[in-house]
Amino acid sequence: MCRLIYKYICVVDYSTDRHIASERIYGASAAEDVENMRTEELEGLILMTLGTREFYGYEVQKQLASNNIKVGISRLYRILNGMLRKRLLEDRWEKSGHGPNKRVYRLSAEGRKERNKSLLKAIEVVHSFYSEYLRSLPKKADVFRKICRLICRELKGRDNVALVTTKFSVAHERVLRALHDEVPEAKIFLIKPKSLKADLNLEYVVLLDGAYDNCPLKNSYVDLLVVGGVPGKDALEKCLREWHRVLKQDGTLAVSTPSVLVEKYDDPLSIGNFVEKFEHETLEKEAFLDGTLLKSLLKKGFAEAKWEEIAHISVFLGLRCRPSAE
Repeated sequence: MCRLIYKYICVVDYSTDRHIASERIYGASAAEDVENMRTEELEGLILMTLGTREFYGYEVQKQLASNNIKVGISRLYRILNGMLRKRLLEDRWEKSGHGPNKRVYRLSAEGRKERNKSLLKAIEVVHSFYSEYLRSLPKKADVFRKICRLICRELKGRDNVALVTTKFSVAHERVLRALHDEVPEAKIFLIKPKSLKADLNLEYVVLLDGAYDNCPLKNSYVDLLVVGGVPGKDALEKCLREWHRVLKQDGTLAVSTPSVLVEKYDDPLSIGNFVEKFEHETLEKEAFLDGTLLKSLLKKGFAEAKWEEIAHISVFLGLRCRPSAE
């Protein structure tokens, strides 16, 4: 199934019978390769093509053909029957006023899971290209450097800085590098789950095992606490108390997350927002958190709360941490 992901990504809204997005990743024509495609690959294409409504076999053939993927009807029905046996599809017979009854198909729960897996693999490919693109950007255009310039404005020089996250990627490494460039004399900590491996070779970063609600730092220790992502709504206040605990008086809290997870956007989403929303909700089970709630909670423990957007990232700032009332 992996080969097809590199060739074609197609998202179709069958409730309106229209394409949301159809992007060719490589230039090779799908028609040139369809005869050589394994059944598994064609099954994957069918899963990627189908929406949530019921459909007839000839509709699948028509949709594939519109994407330059031409499959004989006999082979297509053999594949559909195989997908029924694998429980990727469900079916029923529909009575016809004229002629024989028609077989109607729909994705099963297992089929939807497989479809989501395929899309996540495609997103992984996009991320790899996007990471290369980010690495190639000059410093003045670097999104992460822009974020770090914003959050480091209150720092004086010899500060303690911590980044707490539940995952680690190229983006997190770039943030750590940009933080070091902004405050080269600062002591920088990366707090992550014990089970998470961070392939990092930065001598100025100290690795610590912890979590959003368990930062292994002394009270009033850091001048800047950077949080990558946001916890769920139920855990948010507990995490804020922990972040407030480790911050010095007048310290800064910066919480960054994809904007689509904290701000409602009208449909249709841009392809970037769609990818971010799908990936975080499907893979990491991250639910939408209203950004206005987070900002209002920040106002309780900080002299000033801000909500800034840089590219597709929302940055929530708690400025000048107030002493705890406890």
